[in-house]
Amino acid sequence: MSAPDTLTLADLRTAAFAPGQLGVLGDPIAHSLSPAMHNAALTQLAPAHPRLAGVRYHRLHVRAEELPEALTLLHARGFAGLNLTVPHKVQALTLVATLSPQARRAASVNTLVRTPAGWDGHTTDGQGFLEALRERTGGTTRGRPVVLLGSGGAARAVAAACLADGCASLHLHNRDAAKAADLAASLADARVRAAGLAEIKAAADAVIVNCTTLGLKPADASPLPAGQLAAGQFVFDTTYGTEPSRLLRDARERGVAGCDGRAMLRWQGALAFRLWNGMLPPDAPMRAALGETAP
Repeated sequence: MSAPDTLTLADLRTAAFAPGQLGVLGDPIAHSLSPAMHNAALTQLAPAHPRLAGVRYHRLHVRAEELPEALTLLHARGFAGLNLTVPHKVQALTLVATLSPQARRAASVNTLVRTPAGWDGHTTDGQGFLEALRERTGGTTRGRPVVLLGSGGAARAVAAACLADGCASLHLHNRDAAKAADLAASLADARVRAAGLAEIKAAADAVIVNCTTLGLKPADASPLPAGQLAAGQFVFDTTYGTEPSRLLRDARERGVAGCDGRAMLRWQGALAFRLWNGMLPPDAPMRAALGETAP
């Protein structure tokens, strides 16, 4: 069941839109704060940029099997740009006209830009993660060991960004160890190791990044055994919800610094906004819409 403010594929088949609209596609999508964040920025910018006055950022509930038709319809309806979230970031690789070098390296797409020939695929997840980490810690992953949990689209982008940033090592862990191994093989870097979630051994100074979906719901278990947490680490949970995840609660109880995914969401959204509109949006209305606390 979709929320009242959510468009479905059936809506796209019949609806008309003013040119230049934006949106996010996912399944599930009701939890996404991207519409509130982007619409807050658009509202603030519209008085000084009249071309943005009629633009809204829409929430679109699109299932995996519906993605090809949805992207075709959104292009035909004149949408200027889109974000993709679970489960579309890998499937979209085969549905775009062109790919940016970063998206090709990460084998993941989270941002689409309209071109006459179709959609141009980009990823802002990796750089968004690094910018958010810099805000929270004053540094990035350069020279530090990274433990990355998950192997989906966001994990692929974060992994590629950490390697490009100069991390000391990258240990990939997934419930299905074969998927972690596949991701490691695609990255083709001597710093990368892969194993299952049961085999995590986090260094005392590691940056631990959760890119699994465990944390979207308050009752979700942590993907990381609490005994692996140490005070010199930083825990970055890319999920966000109404309450802190079990992983972040475990970290807090052990004196480990950490944050949820709101800062990354804001940064990847801001970088996508720049691709669509040629400028970074103001961060104050976006922070307020996200209910984001200061570092």
